[in-house]
Amino acid sequence: MTTGTRDDHPSVSVLMANYNSAPYLAAAIASVLGQDFTSLELILVDDGSSDDSVALAERIAADDPRLRVFSGKRFGGPAPVRNFALDQARGDWVAVVDSDDLIHPERFSRLMAAIEASGADILIDDLAIFDGDGSSGVDTMFEGPLATTPSTISEPTYIRSNFLSGKGTKLGYAKPVIRRASLEANGIRYNEAMRIGEDYDLIVRLLGKGCVMATLPETLYFYRKHSASISHRLDMAALTALEAAAVAAATAPDQSPAVLAANTDRLKSIRRAIGFDRLVSAIKAADVATILSLLVRQPSAFTLLYLPVAARLRSLFPKHRPASPEIVSMIADLDRSSVRALQ
Repeated sequence: MTTGTRDDHPSVSVLMANYNSAPYLAAAIASVLGQDFTSLELILVDDGSSDDSVALAERIAADDPRLRVFSGKRFGGPAPVRNFALDQARGDWVAVVDSDDLIHPERFSRLMAAIEASGADILIDDLAIFDGDGSSGVDTMFEGPLATTPSTISEPTYIRSNFLSGKGTKLGYAKPVIRRASLEANGIRYNEAMRIGEDYDLIVRLLGKGCVMATLPETLYFYRKHSASISHRLDMAALTALEAAAVAAATAPDQSPAVLAANTDRLKSIRRAIGFDRLVSAIKAADVATILSLLVRQPSAFTLLYLPVAARLRSLFPKHRPASPEIVSMIADLDRSSVRALQ
């Protein structure tokens, strides 16, 4: 079902996939609808939730027609949900905000101003990573020059920033604003076989079509890390889908040498992670034959054994600069807005 009506031509269409996000959803919605930039629509698509998150969203939509709620269908993951949301979008720009995350109240006004200045087709800002239970500090993603200076990100640079178990800023976690005409002109949609890495996959295909990607060194997106976050469930099925997409990228024709080298190295990093996952399973099962086979076929997987568990987790989503006190305070205030949104 659908509730709410839309602006005939908003500047930004915000796509929000929802699946059992009731504890966080009101705050996420409030942070979007509370923007100082009002020419937007929020398209919330539910993926068959069993909690009361849809009813919650519909109550909010009854008071704000910029929120449109679509429910009643099981899509089976964030990629098909976002593709459905894209088909509903009418804005010149599209942005993804996850249903358990928060955004700065001036995020879209600042992003739109930066887009005007850069002329980019894709713009990403820095994000702050905070624990949903508030048990630890808040860290930001950008490091080095990215943290201080607006930049343009080339295709090979973007690919190399998304190695598994690699060092440095993981740009695939960024939540871009994308020119909708670029998606339509190139016929690009999310790869529905992927449950993790679908944002990276979409962006890298846009870059391959010549789209320009820029960065804004301002912390405007607030990523909530908690036990149910899909992006932390890097199981074998997710790794296999990542490998299939990486194989397609590494074998695509007409690549520049720099792009081909980056794609090849990224595929190696994924296969190393797959080998490590299999190695851990074999060690737990005391499967000597598989361990010896991996030692011959995937020796790089063994190097990850020398890292402590915490270090391996940091390599997947490393912590960087601590967020400013102002950002920490703003996250706490936005999180409390879930209570105010329901009053």
